[in-house]
Amino acid sequence: MNNYLAFPAIVDTPGQYSQMRKMWDGHHFKYHMDRMRNVKPMVDNKAPRTFIHCHMKMKKMQMEQERLMEVERDNRLLTSRIARTMAKGGLDNWNAAYEIYSNISGSEDLRNRELVKISLENQAILTKINMTKPVYEHKSWLDDFKVTREYTKRLRKYPQTNTTKVPALNLIN
Repeated sequence: MNNYLAFPAIVDTPGQYSQMRKMWDGHHFKYHMDRMRNVKPMVDNKAPRTFIHCHMKMKKMQMEQERLMEVERDNRLLTSRIARTMAKGGLDNWNAAYEIYSNISGSEDLRNRELVKISLENQAILTKINMTKPVYEHKSWLDDFKVTREYTKRLRKYPQTNTTKVPALNLIN
């Protein structure tokens, strides 16, 4: 009860204040105890919140549902084909693409003629290329070379002096 003193006594003063001090100290202690009884705990002991999206994979469920729907659709188509075949009493082996393929193969002769025509054109272009004469004139090149050689001879008559020459860098150590 000494922790809840209204007048903390530095020096114990006997006399008229002691009775009042005891009354006030008791009052403060009772007030403190009432507050301590009504205090709620501040530490959160509850389990952490669980989020649905962590446990239920919605995209996976959606993809699974779509796959099942596709399987059901394929099964319905298959059963309808089987039922149609059984109703006819025969095999269902008719192919609509056969007619289209037969029309394409009928134009096989036309395709062969096109290939022969293209190969003849290619041979004609090759013979034209082989028959053309070169357009480079080596005589004019030789004349240009002679002129250039004369220029280099003139330059050699007047070589550079050491003062105008730039010293080479020694990059190799």
